[in-house]
Order: sequence, then structure tokens, then C-alpha cells
Amino acid sequence: MDDNILKFLYDDNQRVEPEWYMPIIPMVLINGAEGIGTGWSCKIPNFDIREVVNNIRRLMDGEEALPMLPSYKNFKGTIHELGPNQYVISGEVSIIDSTTIEITELPVRTWTQTYKEQVLEPMLNGTEKTPPLITDYKEYHTDTTVKFIVKMTEEKLAEAQAAGLHKVFKLQTSLTCNSMVLFDHVGFLKKYDSPQDILKEFFELRLRYYNLRKEWLIGMLGAESAKLSNQARFILEKIDGKIVIENKPKKELIQVLIKRGYESDPVKAWKESQNKEAEEGDKEPAADTGPDFNYLLNMPLWYLTKEKKDELCKQRDNKEKELEDLKCKSASDLWKEDLAVFVEELDVCQSSVQMADSLVVLSTSSLLTFLS
Repeated sequence: MDDNILKFLYDDNQRVEPEWYMPIIPMVLINGAEGIGTGWSCKIPNFDIREVVNNIRRLMDGEEALPMLPSYKNFKGTIHELGPNQYVISGEVSIIDSTTIEITELPVRTWTQTYKEQVLEPMLNGTEKTPPLITDYKEYHTDTTVKFIVKMTEEKLAEAQAAGLHKVFKLQTSLTCNSMVLFDHVGFLKKYDSPQDILKEFFELRLRYYNLRKEWLIGMLGAESAKLSNQARFILEKIDGKIVIENKPKKELIQVLIKRGYESDPVKAWKESQNKEAEEGDKEPAADTGPDFNYLLNMPLWYLTKEKKDELCKQRDNKEKELEDLKCKSASDLWKEDLAVFVEELDVCQSSVQMADSLVVLSTSSLLTFLS
């Protein structure tokens, strides 16, 4: 729907992608961003989609956005805030018995192979200065889950527990986000103090574009409604004998239509007016070719049947109702409708993923039972 209000770029006189897209949520907060440039660096963590959606709804209701913690898909550990834009990310570890611990989650961006080589192997083999801490470990990972079973002596486990299992097994990392630098909508680099600031700036711009969408849709629906209304009226007047087109010159027919108050093709005229505005005077205006009534005169004869006449009148009434409904909605209402559809699809998507995960667990459980 927004294709008609975005500024599209041209490459070798061919229309390509827009200058930028306008998603209904700020994707930079969902996907995160990290990189460096000349004199600048950027680091923005990922945030939960539903928290972002809820904060947008709060802003639409005139409320302040709530603080958001970083969130990563399928991460089962914990993320705690230490200070402004400072967080500690913890994996999951638990004690099975007096000589066994289970690691079921690693910190974000820590891979199982890397963790095994850099943490568990040195603990198992020890070094010249450090004696071994663990006696054995086994792996039971899947493509979506982590599971290390680590064996150690009772004495070593008690010492590790006293010092803190997360600390000893390096299951905590820190995350600092004091360089949230992005290009704004006019192309200037800007440093943001918090994810809420990014959200607020996106909200103001996106709401402006919902207003532009509403204006465009009102114009388009108005033109389509006028076209259908003219077509329905033309058919009714033709059936009633008020208009006779048989064996008459086209110029005479056009004069009759103008005299009876018919409009030149409303949709075509409206689109031409939009194109002229988009060009902003870059090109010479096209020569006026006069009124266009082909949308009436080119209708096939079977449009005069009762079924087609009734169908056209129904389309006209539906289009007029759609236009009136749109006029009663605000830009926020249009945004809320889009968010509702998005969340509904998100629920379906996440339910499918959960069902697939359950099948994987069932399959793994059945395989282990069979092997045992």
C-alpha cells in the first residue's frame, strides 16, 4: 500500500527500489545492528518484537514507551540491566547431583564448538599452572538446543558452586550499547541515547506516512467510486433510453456525455495528477488530449444485462462504503489494523515453530528409547 507514497530511485532510467522502505515496526530494533565506519561505530542489540509492537501502541495512545531489555530469538538464558545501556547476559547451568552439572544454554553469540574448545577442554586437560577442574563432559545438542553434561569431583563442584557456577564456567558476558548511531530519515548520522529514542523517532515518521497513505487511498477510492458511479449511471440511462449511442459520431457522443455531466475517466485523471505532483516539474507537462470517455463507450454489450448491471451497482455501493469507512479512520487506526494482522500472523508462525520443536523432541526421545 505504501508503494505509491515512497520515493523510488532510478538507475539507467529504470525504476528500482525506493530511497528507503517504511515497515510498520522499526526493523533495526528487531534485527539489531553492528558495524564501524570512519569515525563512528554502531551497536544496537535485538529487542523483542511484541515489546516493540506494544510500545508503538502505547505511543499511539499518548503514553510513554516502556524500557526494553535486549531479547534474542530462542535464547533461554537471562538478560539483566546493570545500568543505562549496560547488560549482563547469562547462560543456563544447573546441578544434577553432587558430581554432575548440566549446561543447557550459552551466552548470546557463543557457539558450542567454540565453548568446548576454549572453556571445557582447558578445564578437562588443565595447564602447567592450573590443575584440571572437570573429569569428563558429554554433548547432547540438537540443531536448536545446547546440552553439556559435565562431570567433576564433589570437592571441585562445591568450590565452583561457592565461587559461582556462571563465573567459573564462563557463562556470563557483558553487553554495552553506548554507540547507537544511525542515519536518520534525512541522511544525517545521529547518536541515540536509548532504544526508546529510536522508537519515538520512527513512530513520528511512520505516523506521517500513514497520513500520506490515507490521503492517497481517499483520492484513489474517490476516483474509483466516481468511475463506477458513472458507469452504473450510463448503463441505467442507456437502458431507459435517455442516451442513444447507435449510429452517432464519437464527437457527438462526447458532447452528449459532457452535457449530461459525465466525468472524463476519473481514475486516469487522478493518476495523471499524482504523476505530475511526483515529477515536481522535472518534465514538461503532457499535452491535453481532451476528455476520455472510453471507460464508458468501450464497455461490452453484455454490461447491459440485468446481472451485470446489478453487479456494477453493487460494486459502486461497496466502493462508496469503503471510501466512507476510510474517511472515518485516523492514521493511527490504519496502523493499528496493520499491527493486528501482523501479530496474528506472528502467533501462527510461532505456533508452527513450537509444533515443529515438539515433533523434534518426540523424535529424539523415541530414538533414544530405541537405542537404549
